[in-house]
Amino acid sequence: MTKKHYKYNPETLLFEEKEVSLISRIKKSVIAFLGMSTIAAAWIFAYSLFFETPKELHLLKTTNELLVSYEIMSMKLAEAEYTLNKIMERDNNVYRAVFEEDTIPYTVRNAGFGGVNRYAKYENLGIENSDLLVDIYKRMDILQKKAYIQSKSFDKIGELASNKILMQQSMPIFAPVSLLHTRLSSVFGYRTDPVYGGRQFHKGIDLSGKTGLPIYTSGDGIVMRASYNGGGYGNIVEVDHGFGYTTRYAHLCKINVVEGQKVKRGDKIGELGSTGKSVGPHLHYEIRLKNNPQNPLNYFENPFDTENFEFVDQGDDEIIYE
Repeated sequence: MTKKHYKYNPETLLFEEKEVSLISRIKKSVIAFLGMSTIAAAWIFAYSLFFETPKELHLLKTTNELLVSYEIMSMKLAEAEYTLNKIMERDNNVYRAVFEEDTIPYTVRNAGFGGVNRYAKYENLGIENSDLLVDIYKRMDILQKKAYIQSKSFDKIGELASNKILMQQSMPIFAPVSLLHTRLSSVFGYRTDPVYGGRQFHKGIDLSGKTGLPIYTSGDGIVMRASYNGGGYGNIVEVDHGFGYTTRYAHLCKINVVEGQKVKRGDKIGELGSTGKSVGPHLHYEIRLKNNPQNPLNYFENPFDTENFEFVDQGDDEIIYE
């Protein structure tokens, strides 16, 4: 039903029906709509200042859940990092020490994380708390790299453990000549050179005896040298025992093996002599681990009975048995 409007006519003293134009009606409707819209917008704005909208509440809940998930993941990563660090420490100080393997340096375990920033795409996402996401990615990458290196290390230790029997057979732990028929005339370390004089480092031990005494290999291996050496060793035999060990037998009067020959512990490889730089018949015997000279007396299963030898002081760093 259309609402009618009336206007008072002073001439007729009557209320007469007023004609309202369509444009006037539209203007009133627009003004009313704008007024209501303004009031509604103001109310919504005022409400948002003091109360969260359902969408904001949902986003806030999601954010809190993600932060809690980050904290849990960070704790789990910290536990994994602690456990892996303990494993790496034990690997370096126990497992590798048992098999006389070099430790893995810290720089190797942590290599490959410098240079180009691999996480720039995550830092430039423009989202709040992106630094937390980057931190998780970095720690996971480092953990994965360290775990891979440790896995390869365990592969090596496992290989050494599986070859333990072979390693025991190859270790140069037997005396290369009869200790009943020889005497220890020079020990490992600094000494006065018997030919040229002066202090020099003696890289092995000297066992004096009669010419022709049989010389034996102290562990399984392969002969990598059997020839005359012009540098002072005279007739020399060198054996590669594997696992980083080599032995050297010098001043022999006779060589009984050839290069490339496989030898077993106790095989005769030559005879004691006085070839090369020598002042008398003796065996110069060396043990090297990864080309580093070792004291052979530390490897003999049946060490010398030093009580039967007379100590002759030859300086601060040397004792020669006579």
